[in-house]
Formats: sequence, structure tokens, C-alpha cells
Amino acid sequence: MRKAFYILLICLIVKHTQAQEVLPLSQCYTLAKQNYPIAKQKGYINESLEQQIAQLKSNFKPQVDLVGQATYQSDVTSVPIKIPNIDIPQISKDQYKIYAEVKQSLYDGGITQAQISVQKAASQTEQQKLAVELDKLKERVSQSYFSILLSQNQLKLIDIIKNELQSKINRIKAGIQNGVSTQANLNQLEVEILKLEQRTSEVKSQESLGKKILGLLINQDLSSVQLVSPVLSTGQDSKIQRSELTLFQEQHNLLSTQEQLINAKNMPKIGLFLQTGYGRPALNMLENDFKGYYIGGLRFNWSLGGLYTKKQEKTQLLISSKNVDAQQETFLLNTNIALQQLDAEVKKLDNMIELDQKIIVLREKITKTSSAQLDNGIITASDYLTDLSAELQAKENQLIHTLQQALAKANYQSTLGL
Repeated sequence: MRKAFYILLICLIVKHTQAQEVLPLSQCYTLAKQNYPIAKQKGYINESLEQQIAQLKSNFKPQVDLVGQATYQSDVTSVPIKIPNIDIPQISKDQYKIYAEVKQSLYDGGITQAQISVQKAASQTEQQKLAVELDKLKERVSQSYFSILLSQNQLKLIDIIKNELQSKINRIKAGIQNGVSTQANLNQLEVEILKLEQRTSEVKSQESLGKKILGLLINQDLSSVQLVSPVLSTGQDSKIQRSELTLFQEQHNLLSTQEQLINAKNMPKIGLFLQTGYGRPALNMLENDFKGYYIGGLRFNWSLGGLYTKKQEKTQLLISSKNVDAQQETFLLNTNIALQQLDAEVKKLDNMIELDQKIIVLREKITKTSSAQLDNGIITASDYLTDLSAELQAKENQLIHTLQQALAKANYQSTLGL
């Protein structure tokens, strides 16, 4: 029966471990970007671009204008001579006209294609701005992720100390029966157990809050998920690959397409037209009757007014391009400074972790000695608990420094854009 019980227990443990899906930090980054509300804007930007391009392409579809007018003028065309037996009609001063004009663009100087290029470049710029905003989620995800890991490891550490204290309580109870120990020592140890219970409740609350925040960011239930501390590294030779650099390039591309649009606006335009209508007078100005008419042909148009402002418009684009360059240089400078700071933080914590380990070894020896002295009635439980608390604090310090270093490495890679 006992053998069957242990087999069942092992199966349950294995099943529980398998049920816990491992959720690495990198996957959290991906899920956060996918589930953050502003990620929906990516689809909206694409839909808007499709609508704008469809609208611009309609420039090459036949355009129809319907015009009507009624006028009265102070004078009309007349023949200043009189011919015997010939009645020359007098044109009416009130005139009426309604007509439709169909226009078909043949060549618009490349303005439509330039406008499409501008809209595409503007859309790419907006998409890259969105990517920059989504990358900012990495820091929030990392903070929550490592906060949970810290809480989980603190709980394990507290459990170890509680088990050690419980074992000591059992020995103290036996010592009381044998007259070696006192009830006061037992009470102090039991108080310390209660304090650890309080600490456990506090840490579990922190863990729960961290899971709620991370769960909201990635839209996942973390109740059956296992987090693992990632193996990360820092290196000064790594190249910056941030989304901001791509954004600067997209802004340059947008300015380039705007320059093409300026050139296209100052090119001649050619198209066909057909006008048909009904009015008085029609095409024959000497005929004072309502009649239909039509007229069609080839139309050439070249507006030269833009030549006056072309140079100023291009100068403004050049200034904007230099402004983008200045922003990029500033960004690279600040990013390199941040990388230096994070690298120094990692190295500082590496040294602290090494010293933490040495402190722990010594604290464990001190606690072991105190434990033996308490068992022999040489010291009180209060003295023992002081040493045990110091050991626990040393181990917590190492745990905190280890996770702080992992967080600094994660921030270093995020700052690089990896």
C-alpha cells in the first residue's frame, strides 16, 4: 500500500509539472505587442491607405461636370449694317445654358503617382511610430516578469527557513521534556514561524499583483504557467537595432516623396474633353433660338504659378531632413549612454552577487553553530533567531541582486532593440 501511494504521488507531481506551461520572457514580449490595444491601429492604417490610393487612382477615371447658368447682360453682339430685304435677328440679352462636360486625363505630370507615393510613405511612417510605441512595452513586461520571479523565489526561500524552524521547534519540545530547553525558547521560535507566515502572505500578494499586471499585458491566464529566468548577456560590440532608427529612415523617405510631388505639381497636364449641352444662344452666336450643341478636343494646361514657390518648398524639405538627422544623432547618443549605464549596472551586480555568496557561506556557518549552541542550552532562541534572520537576509539579498542583474540585462537587450 505504501509503495502504491508513493507511485501515485510521483505521478501526480509529474502531471502537475507537465501541466505548467513554460512561458519565456521573449514570448511575453510577443504576446504583449499582439494584445496591446494600439496594435489594432496597424490594420486601420492599412485600410486607410487602401482607401486613399483608390481615391487617388480615380483621377484617371472620366470626370463629369454638370453646369447650368442663366445670365442677363447689358449688351450683345450685333451687325452694325442693314441689308435690304434681309432681317438680321437681334440676340437676346437674357441667355441660358445647361451642359455636361466629360474630362479624361491623359497625363497629369506624374502628380497622381507622386501623391500615391506620399501616402504610402506616410503610412509606413505611421506604422513605424506604432512599432516604436509597442517596443516601449518591453520594459513594463520585464518589470512584471522579474517581479513575479522574485516573489516565487522568496517564497521558496521562506519555506526552507520555515522547515528549518519547524525542525528546531520539534527538537526544543523534546528538550523541554528532558529539561534541556525552556518554554520561552519554544515561544520565540513559534512567534518567528508566525512572522514568516505574515511574510509569506505579503510575498504571495506581491506575486498575485505581478501576475495580474503581466496577465493583462499579454492577455493570458498565468495560474498554470511557469516563468523562467532567461539567460541573457551584454556586449559592447552589439549593433543598435531599435525601431526608432527605422522610423528616422521612413521620415526621410516621406520627405523624398514630397519632393517628387513638388516636381510633379509643376509639370504640364494633358487631357481630352467633351462638352455637350442645350442653350440660347448655342455655338452660333447670331442664332437667337434654343438649340443643342457639343464640342470636344484635346486640352493642354501648364500652371506656372508653382515655379515661384518651388525653391522655397524644397528648402523647407531640406530643413526638415536636417531636423530628422539631428533627432537621430540625439537618439543614438542617448541610447549609447543608456547602454553604458546598464552595462556598468550589470558589472556592479555581478560583483555584489559574488560577495553575497561569500557572505551566505559564512552566515550558514554562524547559524549552524548557533543551532548547536541552542540545542545544548548555551544560547537563547533569540540569539539563534538573530543569526538565522541574518542568513535569510543574506540569501534574499543575493536573490534580489541576481534578478536585478537579469532585469538589467533584459533592459540592455531591449535598449539595443534585440
